[in-house]
Amino acid sequence: MVILNGKDHRFPLQRLDPLSKLIALFCLAIFAMSTDRLLPQAAMLLFVLAAALAGAGMGAARLWRRMLFIAGFGLPLFVLTSISAAEGKMYFSIGPVPVTEGGVMHGAAITLRMMVLFLSSIIYIESTDAKDFIAIMAQRLKLPYRFLFGVSMALTFLPLLEAEAKISGAARRIRGGRAPRGIGERLQMWRSQLFSIFAGAIRRVQQTAGAMDAKGFGAYGSRSYLREVRMGASGYAISVMSVVSLAFLMLI
Repeated sequence: MVILNGKDHRFPLQRLDPLSKLIALFCLAIFAMSTDRLLPQAAMLLFVLAAALAGAGMGAARLWRRMLFIAGFGLPLFVLTSISAAEGKMYFSIGPVPVTEGGVMHGAAITLRMMVLFLSSIIYIESTDAKDFIAIMAQRLKLPYRFLFGVSMALTFLPLLEAEAKISGAARRIRGGRAPRGIGERLQMWRSQLFSIFAGAIRRVQQTAGAMDAKGFGAYGSRSYLREVRMGASGYAISVMSVVSLAFLMLI
């Protein structure tokens, strides 16, 4: 069991360094974008789901909610792609719009690709400490720390905004005394909740900007770091395996 920043890092992806995970993520994304076949996309989705459950420690209920959210974007994409890429055997037609075998297969592959990219990015964010990400990118890749700090803020704020959204939703349900009824009440609740989340995000940005200005952030071209994040043997092994696997899959 590894303890970092007060958290239990019991799962493999939580113990792995951010750079090797990023290399594996890029290799997965490159292969997902390079193929339009349904079977490889389905295999990658199964791999990502297994990595989320066993590697990153995401619970089944939480993962299911993430998939439902992504499916909200994937369903329109599937319908539009299936219609626009109509080819092959026709199953049936809806008025002048044909539904064909090739269109359905292509639409399903594109939709699975989107789910693979979204889920793999979520896994990286949830299994990576933002401070470790900043440290290893600056120390190993020598990237500008000003740019990396902006990325770190995005990784840090997303979980905070999600927690605030849950608290805001619970508070509104308690004040309302009952669940919203009908589409109108739901839209009104979502609109007011989105406004409160946006206002909270602006407030956090202002506080962060004030703290950065007070500490003289960006006044120097380089900075020192309290801790150093290293790539272990497992990190190098996964990085090499990811690159080799990508090269092999691209060649076959």
